[in-house]
Amino acid sequence: MTTAALKKQLLETIEKIDDNALLSAFYDILNKTVSNSKPEITPFSLEAFYARNAQSQKEIKSGKLISHKDVKKRFAFKNK
Repeated sequence: MTTAALKKQLLETIEKIDDNALLSAFYDILNKTVSNSKPEITPFSLEAFYARNAQSQKEIKSGKLISHKDVKKRFAFKNK
């Protein structure tokens, strides 16, 4: 598929999408790609890493989990 044909196909597909969350995510991806901006990564210390890990382990032990199946349901995008 040529670049022009691919652009046309993308535009036609985008026109059919009514899901604002999906369009926003798509926009963010394209905007970051076009602007060649580096992802915003905030480094943190080893101490902060261990604190986050300890908190995660505590939540896991207390049963504060979301199954993979539920995550997929929650964040599934529906094409209309």
